[in-house]
Amino acid sequence: MSILTRYVLREFAKIFVITLLSFVMIYILVDFFERIDNFIEAGAPLRYMVFYILFKLPLVLDQMTPVAVLMSTLIALGLMAGGNEIIALKAAGVSPMRVVSPMLCFAVFISVLSFLNSESVVPYTNRRFNAIWKTHVQKQGPEFVSKYESLWYKGRDAIYNIRTFDVANETLFGVVINQFDGDFSISRRIHARRAVWQNGLWHFYEGTVKSRLPDGTYRVSTFSSMTYALRETPEDFKKGAKPSDEMGFRELRRYARKISDEGYNATTYWVDANVKLAFPCISFIMGLVGTSLALRREKGRGIASGIGLGFAIVVLYLVAFELFKTLGYTDIIPPALAAWAANILFATIGGFLLVNVSR
Repeated sequence: MSILTRYVLREFAKIFVITLLSFVMIYILVDFFERIDNFIEAGAPLRYMVFYILFKLPLVLDQMTPVAVLMSTLIALGLMAGGNEIIALKAAGVSPMRVVSPMLCFAVFISVLSFLNSESVVPYTNRRFNAIWKTHVQKQGPEFVSKYESLWYKGRDAIYNIRTFDVANETLFGVVINQFDGDFSISRRIHARRAVWQNGLWHFYEGTVKSRLPDGTYRVSTFSSMTYALRETPEDFKKGAKPSDEMGFRELRRYARKISDEGYNATTYWVDANVKLAFPCISFIMGLVGTSLALRREKGRGIASGIGLGFAIVVLYLVAFELFKTLGYTDIIPPALAAWAANILFATIGGFLLVNVSR
């Protein structure tokens, strides 16, 4: 490793650590003051607020890392330009690409770490801080257990096994309902391909009903459609739905593939699965855009203007990212394109500017 590479990496890494810690601290402080009233009003012990913050840290790091990379490149190159170091390097025959390549390699390394964090740590910690919020603040009892391939829900007199719960359309797919009597013996078992909530009732389609008769035997009947009044509503099942942010890429991909293979619409899950891959790459994209812009502004107007430009880039990227993701959710564009379009757009812009930077 050359002296120049070590110097650039040292300066960039130092600014990156300071910037990342600053953003994380600001995020945590804002979130703390927003949530503390809810914990106090709910009468939750202070330790749960501490656990809530600790479990949220991996997610905050994941979200703040791309911003820190962008700001670090702008600040580091801005300081070098302010000290006429870039001009001196050019005069010595060192190309701009030679200066920024260590930063870009570092950004790739950070992207890999971000993916590992989002795949192995964030899903677990998201479940933990969501559980703290639901249990100790919203006072929702732990009456459900959810898995990626199914949802189990314990009602007042029944246990539900639901393969897929479409929250938006209030529809259950692959539902099995075991109803119990006072002695906790099964009195009725309903199995249906689909159940839709309409006008305060559940409408079941394509299934069977197994009912216990007074003599202890069971009668089985089939139906193409049936309306049945249950105590549980879609709001009850929403408590048990496992969101995409509590699953890693592999788990979410398996879930989406399973739903697709069974003939159901899994567009939302496919978009979210692709986002699990695309989001960690933002660190490299921000590094690419930041270095290209900083080099083009080497005679710049100061560090403050660079920071302002950085925030503007972040806002534009987030707007584009959310726009394309929404287009994917609505089936206007393919899921993979929805997740990667913003990355491709900004990488193209950053790469073009970097290649054509003045020498």
